[in-house]
Amino acid sequence: MKFFRPMAARRSGGRSGSRFLSGVSVLTLSAVLVKVIGLLYRIPMLNRLGSEGMGYFNTAYEVYALLCVLSTAGLPVAMSVLISEVTATGKDGCLHTAPTVRRIFSVSLGVFLAVGSLGSGAMFLLAEPLGKLLGNPEAAACIRAISPTVFLICLSGAFRGYFQGQRNMVPTAVSQVIEAMGKLFLGLLFAGYAKSKGADLPTTAAYAVLGLTVGTALSVLYLTLHKRWAERKGKPREEAVLLTDREIPGRRVVLRRLLWTAVPVTVSAGVISLTKCVDLALILRRVQDAGLTAREANALYGCYSTLAVPVFNILPSLTTSVAMSAVPALSAALSRMRAAGESGERENARREVRRTASSALGLTLCLSVPAGLGLCVFAGDILGLLFSGQPAAVALATPWLRVLGLSVPAACLITVTGAMLQASGHAGCPVVAMLVGTGVKTVLAYFLLGIPSLGLLGAPISSLVCDTLILAVNAMFLARYAPDMLPGMKQGLAGLLLPLGLSVAAHLPVLAIARRYTPDIAAPVATLLRIAGVVVLYGAGLCAVLYIMKRKKPKEV
Repeated sequence: MKFFRPMAARRSGGRSGSRFLSGVSVLTLSAVLVKVIGLLYRIPMLNRLGSEGMGYFNTAYEVYALLCVLSTAGLPVAMSVLISEVTATGKDGCLHTAPTVRRIFSVSLGVFLAVGSLGSGAMFLLAEPLGKLLGNPEAAACIRAISPTVFLICLSGAFRGYFQGQRNMVPTAVSQVIEAMGKLFLGLLFAGYAKSKGADLPTTAAYAVLGLTVGTALSVLYLTLHKRWAERKGKPREEAVLLTDREIPGRRVVLRRLLWTAVPVTVSAGVISLTKCVDLALILRRVQDAGLTAREANALYGCYSTLAVPVFNILPSLTTSVAMSAVPALSAALSRMRAAGESGERENARREVRRTASSALGLTLCLSVPAGLGLCVFAGDILGLLFSGQPAAVALATPWLRVLGLSVPAACLITVTGAMLQASGHAGCPVVAMLVGTGVKTVLAYFLLGIPSLGLLGAPISSLVCDTLILAVNAMFLARYAPDMLPGMKQGLAGLLLPLGLSVAAHLPVLAIARRYTPDIAAPVATLLRIAGVVVLYGAGLCAVLYIMKRKKPKEV
């Protein structure tokens, strides 16, 4: 069980490990809040717009997500890597100290402003062609309404990368919650206003999208004010640094370093969003090829994208917090390892890298394995609890969610292993993995969606194959280029089998008891009791195992 020992005992490098886990905790809490708010938003919005209206909404959101990823995925990561290297070692070639941090931010902000302006402009001007290309021309109003958000999210990304590089995850977490709250309250308010005025369904959906735009603007305002407050608080220390260190790297040097890290990450994330757009186009077109009208296909896609996909996405989004915290932590540890002169210091830095990587992988497995199994087992119950007013949609989405539940562990590990490759300086490797997986998924989805007996079930099946293949390719790259980050074969198997065994052991008694004692209890209450029982049993078992390992004398990996 060496794989889990970094989670159980940290007798060296405790400060670094505690900072990593605190960052994970803050981002995980915000991710949970954001996803809960998102579900609270979708339930009344589905009742207000119906599956057809949510189809327009989600079509615009997928276009926005693609442009947003292309605009912001790489630069915040690159900023956090460079800033963490600066703050960890005091220098990195010609990059060093507090003035450099400001230079990195200013250069990145300029790039963000340019890219965000292009993205928002393209989305607004090409709204109708994009809607037609995706097989949903009536979504053009939604696409226009969400277009300013690309520019705003670019500004937000610059501030988030600045704070994450200094291992401060609180501003990112708070800004994410502000965005989600804006979407929840303002989106419902605007949609209600449009509906009261007698607007048609595409226009009402466009008003709902405006809530996200305004919420993002409020998020940018918060980040701007927080940065000014942080700078004012740290001004005396920065002035002292300026007196002793006047060498600041040129803007071209910073830009070159940023792009070297940002471009592969952006391409990798862009492939993921492009895959979602391909899914959208394939589903709409292939279902229409099977004989449905455009409106019927849009309603079916609205059901899939509003019920099954958001519930599935909760867990991969939670592990994003692990990846966001792991990138600066691993980058800083690797920088210290490269800068260490003595063999003892170098070995300590190498152990810190292994501890951080093992913690990231262990946390991900402990979250994703039981959650994926639970999602597969309780798919119908969860959807019925969340969308009780849509029984027909729940019946359609249940088999889709069961298959997606099997994808949860692989989807979560993709994010973390990709972050490990980025931190080790091999940001291009996840791009290759994504391209391989996406190519296979596109071909597989095209054929599966055309099989009448499978129908839309072909989409989650192709996602499962795609995620598993991407994870396998990432693992191969890690084994070749960053072997210090991977556990041994025995430790890796133990890390997988422990949460799997505990998950099965938690589910079996709960299902047996539920079958005997809960048939007469109301369905929502019974569902909550079953989920709570599994969580309590799994949590107790995991705590017991970690306590036993902590009692043993830990051996260094």
